[in-house]
Amino acid sequence: MDLNLCWRGPVGVGKFPTDPDAVDAFNQPGVYLRVKLYENGRTIAYVGQSGQLMARFDQHLTHLLSLHQPLRDASGQVVGQPGIENRFVALNAIPSVAPLVIDEVLRTQFYFALAADGFDVDYLTLIEAMLKARAEEVMHDQPENIQAINPGEFDHEISIISEFADVDAVGRQLIESVIGDASIEVRSVPKSFAHAD
Repeated sequence: MDLNLCWRGPVGVGKFPTDPDAVDAFNQPGVYLRVKLYENGRTIAYVGQSGQLMARFDQHLTHLLSLHQPLRDASGQVVGQPGIENRFVALNAIPSVAPLVIDEVLRTQFYFALAADGFDVDYLTLIEAMLKARAEEVMHDQPENIQAINPGEFDHEISIISEFADVDAVGRQLIESVIGDASIEVRSVPKSFAHAD
């Protein structure tokens, strides 16, 4: 069985749809890559899934703005951690912290694939798990959220195939720098995910 990821994007500051119909068109179930680009070509990526993609993207940015996510400097080094005590430290230093927060929000981009374009929502967790595993393989220590996810049980072979007709060449290159360019073949549940919580 083929699961097709028809990648779209980027969405981010200055590129969000604002027309209600356009927002509704993308506020559907799907998988996504949150990508942040730093100095010296460093890329930090996060792989996720959501039943409402646009709402999830808004949540990511809102968490950055409210100091609920790690804060990074221009090189990608973590300079602030979430947690109430750390937020109070950051709030006490808001004149110097605010520019870092704004820069983090500005560099954050989302690429996404809607379930409606090529796969059943029952496969969201499997796709997320396989994309995270692939990102860990391709990017080594650069993704932000690598963790074992139980992809579920499937009694058939699955190919997860990326399609790029709705992204430009830069977007395709960026996506491939996170998850590679080869399809992901799922022959059985990988042992590394078999007992994940």
